Amino acid sequence: MTATLERRKEVLQLAQEHDFLILEDDPYYYLYYGKEPRYPSYFALERTELPRVGRVLRFDSFSKILSAGMRIGSIDMDTATSNLQSSSLTQAIATTLLNAWGYDGFTAHTDRVADFYRQKRDIFENAMKKHLKGLAEWDTPEAGMFFWFKLVLSDDDLEGDSKAVIETTAFNRGVLALPGTAFLPNGRKTAYVRAAFSLTPEEDVDIAVGRLREAILDAKEELRKAKQQI
Repeated sequence: MTATLERRKEVLQLAQEHDFLILEDDPYYYLYYGKEPRYPSYFALERTELPRVGRVLRFDSFSKILSAGMRIGSIDMDTATSNLQSSSLTQAIATTLLNAWGYDGFTAHTDRVADFYRQKRDIFENAMKKHLKGLAEWDTPEAGMFFWFKLVLSDDDLEGDSKAVIETTAFNRGVLALPGTAFLPNGRKTAYVRAAFSLTPEEDVDIAVGRLREAILDAKEELRKAKQQI
């Protein structure tokens, strides 16, 4: 979602040069609410940037745009499609709905869903600006339903570790989020955190982010005391 057009073209050329496939997992494609036009997908670019198609396998999901319990996705490439046999009932429901909507109805629906998440993002970010100024760093997301932010746990330039802060200190205060290490292949320590803004009601967002602030301040104080003992 965030790769620039130039970077996408470079990746496609590398795929051709080194003979590898691109698995384009893009379940949040239709949850884009940024101001600038979306970049074309790798799947679409392949048709204009490579001499032959077939290197990109694209993965989409209906669970993010129709219903979370509708565990239906698709795998597409220019030479084939795949059906891994999800529930026949939910497939029938999705087919009936999409046929009734047509393409225009479908895009109108995804536009409404994207706008819903844009509003949720704005509410969450306002709370972050209020409570986490100087305690966290982030870029405003333009798609999806998560904030990815860095905790500022030390006054020096050393990167801290969000794992204990999120899994213990924040959790004990009733805050649920995921430490960034859960998304790294080598499990190394990182100060980053992923927090979802999709489920929390507006009236609870300010409370939750306020509790996160207190957890970060507690962690900073513990770190300060630990340094004094060295």
